[in-house]
Amino acid sequence: MLDASSAYAGVTLLVFQALMHGRVALDNWRKTGHPSGFDFQTFWLASHLTLHGTPLLAYDWHAILKTAKLISPNAEDPGPWFYPPNFLLIVEPFALLPSSIASVIFTSLTALIFIVLARKTLNMPDSMVWIIAFPGLWLNVAQGQNAALTGALAFGALLALRTRPVLAGVLIGLLSIKPHLGILFPVALACAGLWTTFIAAGVTVTLFTAISVAVFGGAIVPAFLHGLGKAHVHLTNGTLPWDQMASLYAALRLRHVPASAAYVAQACQAVLAVASVASVASVASVASVAWVWRNNRALEARAAALIGGTFLISPYIYNYDCVWLGIALALLAARTPRGGWLRGERALLALVWIYPLIGNAFESLAGLGPLVFH
Repeated sequence: MLDASSAYAGVTLLVFQALMHGRVALDNWRKTGHPSGFDFQTFWLASHLTLHGTPLLAYDWHAILKTAKLISPNAEDPGPWFYPPNFLLIVEPFALLPSSIASVIFTSLTALIFIVLARKTLNMPDSMVWIIAFPGLWLNVAQGQNAALTGALAFGALLALRTRPVLAGVLIGLLSIKPHLGILFPVALACAGLWTTFIAAGVTVTLFTAISVAVFGGAIVPAFLHGLGKAHVHLTNGTLPWDQMASLYAALRLRHVPASAAYVAQACQAVLAVASVASVASVASVASVAWVWRNNRALEARAAALIGGTFLISPYIYNYDCVWLGIALALLAARTPRGGWLRGERALLALVWIYPLIGNAFESLAGLGPLVFH
């Protein structure tokens, strides 16, 4: 059970974040006609274009910008749509509701699902305040993003691995809405010999993609691939803000390292993430994702290795994606190592817990993300 000082700290952080985000949301509503969560505007606009029979225009930034005036004459410029057709199929119903209402429902509901999974894992007295106060969830809501959704899919899959392998595979397959976050699951499943889950995930991805293409037409595929090319350009020139990213690439670009050198460094880190680096606090060893999943059956060790490796591979990792860190934190905290925590371990977990707040608030801390994931 948490002592009084810990409970006070948790409640204080929770109230601070609630007041801060509430004030920002109110100010944004007055200025732009939309609360916090401007990234959700892109989801809503893609939905609107799709519902009006023009899904290909979701990949046209000029069409997105033009349609934004439907939200409000003072709407903040939305970002481009780079997601695969699978996620376009998911967001299609959003425009049946006003953007602000759809945003609140989507971010709140996905955050609630993640909280329920975390509470189920961390079934300890007074743990709920720390779960709800987790800055990763608040940052995701503030930016109107889908990290709580992808995090819940990954969390649910990990919890279902042992008892419901087919369900675990389906949840992993649904991560194809954001493919770079599911890239290491096949490696992990194969190394662990979890072939039922592996096959279920592959079948789900195939069916999900086929249904999306059937609904939107074959032309949606080249439109998506063309959008990926634009995403690469925007990432290289900084149109996609580096200071809100958690990747090594972004940290180097903020320090004026040339794009080619930053990509090489990111690629080297990706190789290390798969081949030799995956810090697991409860195991106290350095091992690859493949080695951990093949040789260690502890779910918390596997989750920490997988999440750390996933976040070290892609240059396109934002701080709001750090909702995923809550998965490893919950699993690690739920199983105190025999003999208690080693010196400094709880401090490291606290740093990981607070990172989404400080990492997004201070540009000078760019580069802390890759260290946290290690």
